[in-house]
Amino acid sequence: MEIFENGYNRVNIEACWQRLRQPSGRGSADKANLLEEIRQSELFRDLPPANLDEMFARMETINVKAGEVVIREGAEGDYYYLLVSGEVTVSRRRQNDSKPQVVAELCEPIGFGEEALISNAKRNATVAMKTSGTLMRLSKEAFNDYVKEPLITWLSPKEAQDKITQGARWIDVRDRAGSREAQLPDSLSLPMEELRERMSELDKESFHICYCENGRLGSTAAFLLRQRGYNAGVLRGGLQSLKRAGVV
Repeated sequence: MEIFENGYNRVNIEACWQRLRQPSGRGSADKANLLEEIRQSELFRDLPPANLDEMFARMETINVKAGEVVIREGAEGDYYYLLVSGEVTVSRRRQNDSKPQVVAELCEPIGFGEEALISNAKRNATVAMKTSGTLMRLSKEAFNDYVKEPLITWLSPKEAQDKITQGARWIDVRDRAGSREAQLPDSLSLPMEELRERMSELDKESFHICYCENGRLGSTAAFLLRQRGYNAGVLRGGLQSLKRAGVV
């Protein structure tokens, strides 16, 4: 679930948000302190300082009213969001023709919306404002340039095989039905929907190579593992790339 499972992506910088909403004119020292506090959040703490500065400069602040839809289920991913103030509800259709059901409520400060940007998938939930509030948002293009790419280690089939030889482990993040087909030797089946609950099973000292059929789920998994302090990369192109290389 893209949105409400991102409870770990909380940004503990309420005081910073208050300063953000004040008129401009902060000195360079104040800006530096603000950037440092944002950098300490789980999503951004591994970003190079230059990337964080560029990301921050490209974020826009928007005021939203109660009832306004921020993200709509089935839409293309376009922004990553930080909830500065207010509360949101998260709803999802259990079936294609079912009535949306509220599955969670989130309050400030929290970030959401990254998974659709990482995996180039459609939004899988609707997020609407429960109260009026303030959001900061970063476009997909800027997210890719300054957040995603620096935090994802992409590995070619040869690079992945070399890592495995050196002791890395394959992590199959396909669903259980998919993982029963063409699973790589000695790989751990850890479906994407179970990743957050089971990632504690992984050794933080080891390197993990996430894979799926085409690399999309694998990139999301590797990104989320990096956020939680695990050493992880993704097989570029997924199993399809290994098939083309004649490995499987």
